[in-house]
Amino acid sequence: MPLELPDQQHFDAASGYVQLGMPLEANEELEKVDPLNRAAPEVLALRIEIYRKLKKWELMREIAKKLNDFQPNEIQWVLSYAFATRRAVSIEVAKDILRKSVAKFPKEATSIELFAIILASNGMA
Repeated sequence: MPLELPDQQHFDAASGYVQLGMPLEANEELEKVDPLNRAAPEVLALRIEIYRKLKKWELMREIAKKLNDFQPNEIQWVLSYAFATRRAVSIEVAKDILRKSVAKFPKEATSIELFAIILASNGMA
C-alpha cells in the first residue's frame, strides 16, 4: 500500500537526499514519516540504504533481517542481511546466511555464490 501525504513527500525527500549522498539529511527526513508508517517495506528499504551509507552495520542488519523475515522471497533482503552481518558480526556468519539461501533461490545460486566471494574480499565497501 503506497504511503499517503505528507508521508510520501517525506519519503521522496529522503530518497532524494540519499541519491545526493546526504544520508544524515535523508535520515532526518525519514524521521518525519508517521511512526505508524515507518515499518512500511519501502521505508525500511530506504532506511537500509541510509544505514549502509552511514556505516551503521548493526542497524542495517536488524532492518534487513526484518525485511527478509517479512518478504522471504526477495533476494535483495538476504544479500543486504549478509552484507550487514559481514560488517557487524563476522564473515563466517554472513557466509552461513548465504549458504542457507542458495537452496531457497536456486535460480540465483550463482549470484549468491559470487556475492559470498565478494564479501570474503577485504575490498568490500
